[in-house]
Amino acid sequence: MTRVQIGSLVVALLMIAPLGVVGTGGTVSEIASALHSPVKAAPGVLPGPGSFAFVANFEDGALDGWTAASGSARVVTTPNYNGEPALRSTAKSVGPQIDLAGSSSGVVAGDTFVSFQADVNPGSGTGFVGLADASGFPVAVIGVGGGYVWAGANPAQATVVEPIPTGTAQPAGWVYLSANVYATTLKNKSTAWVMDVFVDRTDVVAASQVSVPNAGGYAAALLETTSGTVYYTNTILANYQIPVQIPGYNNMDGYGQGSGLLVQLLPSFTTLTATMTLSSWDTPQTGILSFQINAMNYYGTTRSSCKGFFQLGVDLDPSGYIAPWYVDGTNCIAHYFGNSNSGAISSGFPSPPGTTLELTIQDQPAANQIFFQIVDTAPGVAAADRYWNATIAYGGTPFYGSYTQVEWQPCCSNYPISDYAFSGTLTNLAISGGSVAAPTALDAQYMLPFALDLPPSWNLNYYDSSVAGYQQVT
Repeated sequence: MTRVQIGSLVVALLMIAPLGVVGTGGTVSEIASALHSPVKAAPGVLPGPGSFAFVANFEDGALDGWTAASGSARVVTTPNYNGEPALRSTAKSVGPQIDLAGSSSGVVAGDTFVSFQADVNPGSGTGFVGLADASGFPVAVIGVGGGYVWAGANPAQATVVEPIPTGTAQPAGWVYLSANVYATTLKNKSTAWVMDVFVDRTDVVAASQVSVPNAGGYAAALLETTSGTVYYTNTILANYQIPVQIPGYNNMDGYGQGSGLLVQLLPSFTTLTATMTLSSWDTPQTGILSFQINAMNYYGTTRSSCKGFFQLGVDLDPSGYIAPWYVDGTNCIAHYFGNSNSGAISSGFPSPPGTTLELTIQDQPAANQIFFQIVDTAPGVAAADRYWNATIAYGGTPFYGSYTQVEWQPCCSNYPISDYAFSGTLTNLAISGGSVAAPTALDAQYMLPFALDLPPSWNLNYYDSSVAGYQQVT
């Protein structure tokens, strides 16, 4: 969710939460005003019937719901997507390699809006990702091969969108593809199915309203390799919006809700805890780069809204300073610990690189309040600066959702993202209280990766499990 820093109207653009489309253009203040307001969620608002997200990133070494309809597929660790395994698919002389994930994998047919994404490494082959009907025939696809990105109703009808982009933050050989597929009303009042195609980034459409006339009959996610050997990972099909057109929106790195991934409620809980290690950072400007965790009550989990949305984190400021803050669930305003919320934001507090922060967001029903706390355990930090606490009045439901974020605010930075650097980890992310008797870690299948356009020099390592603790460096 977006937050705004009081005084300077600096917008922190959410890297992974699902947002509705906001208009284009406008000044920084106009964009800030639009983005921090609650926005309409994409179709399929959780937890109503039909909400779904099929996600497979192969971290468990299994096919994660993909089934070979022709040929065979397997998960490999080489090549990989910055440590993430990939599905290896090889076309045969007798025809393409086709993999499907349908109703048995959680895909729900019949919606009028669906999104999909994948990271694809085509090598010297050609591969497509998209939608298939109940017979397994493609009805909307994007592909890469021969140096180009392709899109159309099926591989045989696909046309060139653009050359494969170069100089991106994707690992060498990999291309990020995503699309929104939806029914639209034409001027003659008839309905047509179209697809908006996105390549590498989600704030700019690479191809708009590509005709996919039979996409309304989708029943499964599709991977189709038409030649050579192609590798796929970070595959998602959902009826939540993945690519979002917002000026200056820059998806980066995050885990959890958003990008169509939060379609099941967690057990009700009252406490979210996490450990952040800030190994190093280099930022030329105050209030532009931040790292945080989020807990949402029932309303906040099931809507794209500032209401019921509780956030706790720090800005990573110049010269080894951090500025801790929280969002109180009534709007997306960041309240800074130890700073005036009606004037300019101060430079924060010294916390040398290598610091460890313990974060807690806790619903305290007996006291009708929510408690926020950050504990800084960095050696050499003055005792008075080690703890930041705040309480707010609250009488709502327990928490039902959580996610994490790294944010960079392109709307208001005076420097390019390449001038910012960050290395850090997030571990021990756990929920407890409510219906969760003992602290329970959120595993890799709930907190799923979404990465786009991070500088290669950045280094994020989420979780301390052997499955999900790989180095995330895009």
